[in-house]
Amino acid sequence: MQQAIQQQSYCVLPKEQSYQNDLVLAADFQRAVLPKIIDVDYLGISLTYEPFDSVSGDVYDFILNRERELAIFVGDATGHGISAALMTMMVHIAIDSLTPNLPTDESIRKLNRLIASRHTGRSVSSVLMRIAPDGTMNVTHAGHPSVIVVPEDNSELVMFSEAGCALGLFIEEPVKYIEESYHLKPGDKIIAYTDGLIEWRNPFREIYGHNRLLNFINAHRQLDFESLKQMIYNDVKSFAYHEEINDDLTLLVAEYS
Repeated sequence: MQQAIQQQSYCVLPKEQSYQNDLVLAADFQRAVLPKIIDVDYLGISLTYEPFDSVSGDVYDFILNRERELAIFVGDATGHGISAALMTMMVHIAIDSLTPNLPTDESIRKLNRLIASRHTGRSVSSVLMRIAPDGTMNVTHAGHPSVIVVPEDNSELVMFSEAGCALGLFIEEPVKYIEESYHLKPGDKIIAYTDGLIEWRNPFREIYGHNRLLNFINAHRQLDFESLKQMIYNDVKSFAYHEEINDDLTLLVAEYS
């Protein structure tokens, strides 16, 4: 006797719709793992994080050790979309493995080896700074725009010269990661950002640029850290004159008190 074969129908999403659904899920997951700003009584922090697309290749994180020293990481993975977002997940996992008291250059060195050993073919420019309650700031850059210190006494803006290589390019360092130091005084501000800020273009295809950023900071340096962050962002957006952002953007402004 012949058996009847029951046929089932399946709803198959078009590839484009399936990809968009994946993007939404990835964006939800990425937002869920974004760290909260760690509150310490000696440092006020304000942060803007704006993805270019549904997901972001920018990454930031915070580490607080037993001495109440706060480490702040800001990074920018190459590319856009899900592949760049996956790199940020790798960075978060690697940061969680760090010993909180390591010097910043040793921490960056360890992060680089962990990421480079995966041979992803992608890199993450980054900066790691650690600020102590007494105002000691140690910082190591890895192919990233320099942190900017805005002294409260109106003296010249401070930037750092040791760039290093972006994380993930080489297990061994063709350019050594070097820790630099600065002693903060009450009222000093610290600015860190990804290059999406200074590479935002206007309708004439001009970028905002590093020099324009420095001039704006100098002209508005007396603002409190939250107002200064917002004013910087507003000025860049005004310069772009309704042009959409063309890269992920992160801007962090802190004030030592």
